[in-house]
Amino acid sequence: MEEQVVGSTSSASNMHEVGNENRNPYRNMVMDAMRMSEGNVRECPIIEEEPNADVTRFFDLLRDSNEPLGDGCTNHSKLSAVAQVFTIKSDHGLSEAGYDKIIEWARSILPEGNRLKENFYAAKSMMKPLGLGYQKIDICPNFCMLYYLENAEMTECMTCGHSRYKPRTGRGKTLMAYKKLRYFPITPRLQRLFMSPKTAEHMTWHQLHHAVDEVMVHLSDGEAWKHFNSMHPHFSAESRNVRLGLCTDGFNPFGSFAASYSCWPVILTVYNLAPGMCMRPEFMFLSMVIPGPSSLRWNIDVCLRPLIDELTQLWSSGALTYDISRKHNFVMRAALM
Repeated sequence: MEEQVVGSTSSASNMHEVGNENRNPYRNMVMDAMRMSEGNVRECPIIEEEPNADVTRFFDLLRDSNEPLGDGCTNHSKLSAVAQVFTIKSDHGLSEAGYDKIIEWARSILPEGNRLKENFYAAKSMMKPLGLGYQKIDICPNFCMLYYLENAEMTECMTCGHSRYKPRTGRGKTLMAYKKLRYFPITPRLQRLFMSPKTAEHMTWHQLHHAVDEVMVHLSDGEAWKHFNSMHPHFSAESRNVRLGLCTDGFNPFGSFAASYSCWPVILTVYNLAPGMCMRPEFMFLSMVIPGPSSLRWNIDVCLRPLIDELTQLWSSGALTYDISRKHNFVMRAALM
């Protein structure tokens, strides 16, 4: 999580005043994660229905971006301090114990009543509403199976017999898997599209736009989309339900002159949005990174299981989501088109 936070932050020297909303990069970090703008934030407190718990936690984090680290402090906010210590931890490879020691020392020299989080666990819990976490799932090096759910305790592949863990190199060393899959849950990011007026109002574009006969400007004008609607009327009756596209391909992250290596990112696109929006990078969500160095061949379905499970959950049960444009909660469902 720390690396993603680092990429979203900038130097605290650019903050002239914690209370200055327009120049607070850590306030912008929260709003970027939520696809929000300054003008939209001011509209958020005007609600007709209480937001659900996840939205409430977001507004608490937004307030932390403006809350001074201590009385009279103008250089750091409660959020900026945590984000910068996360940066140090990531850049220098500090352990959690090392992080806690730095925080213990910093709190001892800060004035009493400071608002710096007391340890790594508390800081990580504070940053959780940004939705930057991911799951690490061990995978067979030959892509035969995932050590996931009912297979989580297995120590060797049920298909090829390959060991899950590398041989121990010393007494007391932690077991290290040969290969790990990193999965980024999609549900929190889809929910955030409805938490900003800037994007929520566009999530029904596919139904509200005026189609021209014999002209296809969007997938919703096609026969496949209309056939899906006729086959699943309960899903299509709610225009806010999310239609997704999936794309993936292998590439060499080290360049064409390096050794042969094939890494596979899996990306989801949101087809609810207008053509000019759905292909923008900010609306193309990375759901997993399938590691190399060898190619997947025909076993990509093995790696896609966490995504399929989450999409199945979204299709059958949905997720409670707050729609800021209509100011009420609804059950959001999703389907892969």
